[in-house]
Amino acid sequence: MLKIHAIGNLTADPSIRTNNVTGATYAILRIASDRRYRDRNGDKLTDFVSVKVRSPLAERCAEYLKKSDKIAAYGDFETIVTNGANSGFLIKAHEIEFLTPRKREESEQMVDPLAIPELPEGLEEMLEGDEE
Repeated sequence: MLKIHAIGNLTADPSIRTNNVTGATYAILRIASDRRYRDRNGDKLTDFVSVKVRSPLAERCAEYLKKSDKIAAYGDFETIVTNGANSGFLIKAHEIEFLTPRKREESEQMVDPLAIPELPEGLEEMLEGDEE
């Protein structure tokens, strides 16, 4: 099995699709990545790669990602066969890493998973009484 890791920017907002046979949801993300070098004319070269993600990862991508966000996709390399001939490939992603930092306003709206909730009134005194 061939594993692949690709980093690039989304070319469009993710959208959820449904498999007509199984009813499973998925999304096809298209990423673009510039090469480190240019062609003989000095033009920038860009590669485009399709990434398939399935539920629940597809829903998270649709909720949090937008066009131009940078992602890293990790998964299996799959050849696409059309009319009996290889017509391309895609990455069947098992993991997507969101690389674009969140804006400050979005970060402030998120819940801090490490925040300790306040104890209900009177519970702190009850817990202190147990130490004796």
